[in-house]
Amino acid sequence: MEESVNENKWDSFAHVHFFLTSTLFGCGKQDASVGLESIDVPEIEKIEHTGTTGGKDGNYSYSFSDDEVIEFINLLNQVKLGDEVDESKAVSSGAVSYYTIYLVTDETLTISPGKYFKVADRYYEFDNYDELWDEFIVFNSIK
Repeated sequence: MEESVNENKWDSFAHVHFFLTSTLFGCGKQDASVGLESIDVPEIEKIEHTGTTGGKDGNYSYSFSDDEVIEFINLLNQVKLGDEVDESKAVSSGAVSYYTIYLVTDETLTISPGKYFKVADRYYEFDNYDELWDEFIVFNSIK
């Protein structure tokens, strides 16, 4: 049993490591989508939500509770990313939310969902935006 648990931890680590490596070094769009789908709750040390409302003194920072981590990762696993888009097309003004995912491996991944989905330093079309956006709004409202 213990060997199986260790193998599962290794498999999860390998998926996240592959995701981070492929995203940071610019491999194709499918790698990013597969990576988001494979992030697993036991890999997460914490998730910090930061952002701005766009107004004066509108900056905020919040660490998710254990239940919120589970719910957020379940939502993140459903995200379908499309083609990478140019940053100038993807950047908007006003309110923005960032989620920094701290992994037990001491790696971090910062994402920012919106009409275009930022993963690390790249922007992608958010293919199932219409289906999932209302659920992200709930997390964007947590401060």
